This record gives sequence, structure tokens and C-alpha cells, in this order.
Amino acid sequence: MTIQLTVSGMSCGGCAASLQKALLTQPAVSEASVDFASRQAVIESELSREELIALIEARGFTAE
Repeated sequence: MTIQLTVSGMSCGGCAASLQKALLTQPAVSEASVDFASRQAVIESELSREELIALIEARGFTAE
């Protein structure tokens, strides 16, 4: 399932790249794209929206 989230707390493109890389290391995530400019993350995953938010928040960002 594809889930789109708004991510807050990123201060640069490096933050977006780091978060994207972290998401892609999750076995249940098949695709992830994080865009710093739009503050959007689009994730293709078997995980629920709540589980993805928890993963993002564990990296120090806020997602909704």
C-alpha cells in the first residue's frame, strides 16, 4: 500500500536523504521517497500508517 506523509523537522536535503535511506532498510518497505522541499514522504510498504509514523519519529522527525 502507498502512504503519503508530511514530515516536519528536516533542516536540509541531507535529512531527507538520511530518512529515505533509513526507511528503505526496513524489510516491509519496498519503496520510499522523501522530498525536503515539499516535506513529503511517499512510502510503499506493508506497514500501517501508524507504524511508519513511529519509524519516522524514532529518527527524530515528526510525521502526519
